[in-house]
Amino acid sequence: MMHRMRNIKQFYIILGLLLWSIQVTVLLAQGQGILQHKLDDKVLDAIVSDIQTWRAQKSETWKQTIAELPEAEQHNILKTAEEANAFAWPSLLASQYMEYKLNGNRTNYERVVNKRRDMLSRLVLGELVEKEGRFIPQIANGLWLMLEESTWVSPAHIVVQKSGAGLPDPTDSYIDLGAGRVAADLATVYLLLKEDLDGFSPQISKKLYKELEKRILIPYLERDDFWWMNLKKGTLVNNWNIWINTNVLKTALLVDADGERLKKVLHKIMQSADKFVDYYPEDGACEEGPSYWGHAAGELGQMLYWLTDVSKGGVSFAGEEKMRRMGEYILNTHITQNRFLNFADAEAIQIPYPTKVWTFGELFGDERLKSFAVYLNRLQSKTLPLGSVQDFLLAATAYPALTDKREIDVMKPQDHYYESLQMATLRSLHPKGDLFFAAIGGHNGVSHNHNDVGSFMLYLDTMPIFIDAGVGTYTRETFSARRYSLWNMQSQWHNLPIINGAQQKDGKSFKARNVKLTKQRNAYTYEVDISEAYPEEAQVKSWKRSFDFLPKTNRLRITEHFELSEWKQASEIVLLTPIRPIVKKAAVYLPLADGRQVIVAFDESQLALGIEDKILEDPRIARVWGKQLYRIKLMTKEKDRKGSVRYNVSIRETR
Repeated sequence: MMHRMRNIKQFYIILGLLLWSIQVTVLLAQGQGILQHKLDDKVLDAIVSDIQTWRAQKSETWKQTIAELPEAEQHNILKTAEEANAFAWPSLLASQYMEYKLNGNRTNYERVVNKRRDMLSRLVLGELVEKEGRFIPQIANGLWLMLEESTWVSPAHIVVQKSGAGLPDPTDSYIDLGAGRVAADLATVYLLLKEDLDGFSPQISKKLYKELEKRILIPYLERDDFWWMNLKKGTLVNNWNIWINTNVLKTALLVDADGERLKKVLHKIMQSADKFVDYYPEDGACEEGPSYWGHAAGELGQMLYWLTDVSKGGVSFAGEEKMRRMGEYILNTHITQNRFLNFADAEAIQIPYPTKVWTFGELFGDERLKSFAVYLNRLQSKTLPLGSVQDFLLAATAYPALTDKREIDVMKPQDHYYESLQMATLRSLHPKGDLFFAAIGGHNGVSHNHNDVGSFMLYLDTMPIFIDAGVGTYTRETFSARRYSLWNMQSQWHNLPIINGAQQKDGKSFKARNVKLTKQRNAYTYEVDISEAYPEEAQVKSWKRSFDFLPKTNRLRITEHFELSEWKQASEIVLLTPIRPIVKKAAVYLPLADGRQVIVAFDESQLALGIEDKILEDPRIARVWGKQLYRIKLMTKEKDRKGSVRYNVSIRETR
């Protein structure tokens, strides 16, 4: 009898494993579907049935959080609210909105509309601190104007409407990044101040709810042709998906009074957001770069945080390693202080949202991310952002943790490799200066791409040595067929060779091959063949770059192995730097502000030297690097179709 029972038990174990295996196979075939799997009908039903209780608790928790802020923070909030109370609300003109279509300018309109958003947020926060109704009339003014705006969509984003660029079509409700952010903020105002606004005029909250329905909830549910939803084949997956979905999630959870619709909206959000998670590589790397992390994986962290909260712990993502790695990426791309890797359209100087980093630390119990969030928060002049109600509430919730006074060391030894991007980051932690090296392979078809396959960066402590110029001010050309007419997108302005007079081309087919990072004793070698990133006119069979990173001696040795089908003209190896070079025999000296020098030494029999200035006219790039950059060119002397050249980067103490 016992033997028979044991056999039955084993049968059910095997059957269970078989069914689990089938389920996993189906999930992998269709995409991982983590969110849909976690939030099935049973979970969604529980959320919807208890939503009013959750909203009441959420409102009370937020108000209590604000009440517990230090007096100095509350005083600052009130001070800015009092200034906003005298604000004269600007008009939004059709001619301003049309500028993007007519001349590519998007900032004139956005500057005015963003000022409205900022002032409203400051007024709302002032009222939540003071709770005396002093700011309600001006809040009503700001709300009324925002609710009467023809659209919450940016002029640069309205181009996807069926009637094309220009003024917003009243028959075509579109949801973009701006509309999502505005909606989430207004939904929060509705939850926290509805009774106060009703005391002024009940029509305001009625109109507010109706506009959120009309502009967000109804079109989100009825339409699946928004490209960012990724519900149709051939659509692009990028940060828009999760950024908008997260804000729609907040809006629906905070205000939707139609339980049946709320469940459908939540289900669709999970379906769409899973497309974003599925698209992300298993190693968690963000192809759009660290400055887009906050709007990509950082927004996913917000979604997970809200889903955990609204399900009252019924849903947990703590065991989802891929999602944890998506959060960890921001730590692995940190150079020092406010310096981050800036491949693609990322920014070299930034402070990622500390609260979004902290959220990942909370979700996954990751103490390194929590410490990093505290570190980032210390880099800011102010802890609490006042320009967005949502951002403020998140920061206020994390305030006690982010203002922790403990000692923090985030400068750890580092040798990290992201397979999906073929990107390596290495740190020397040398006693005489921390040398930080990063290189990338991949392809030239990523979102926010620059033609930079095989490029690299080098920093010494906080000082940039060889750089990526980064992204300029967004204009109509930035996201058009003319993108690669912009100098900073071109490979000839990255740390790359110009081969036979040709530079790299854009597109997924222009890619790296044979990329690997190896370690032998105290040295690392990053190798990449970049030949396939160049067009046919380059006449290149192979161009293998070998970077030997030597932490013990704090040096970088670079070897270029090449084979050409035809020699047409001298190839030029570009090194881009913000430091004015000093040319000496067989070397380039880059003097640093602290007295040290970076030396690039080469063989004069192999390479000739050229230096070019680049005056920076774009204010966004100039803010990072100053008035100009310098392009060092190491030019091959021989007409050999096959060979190799080497140059070395070292540090000299002159103090």
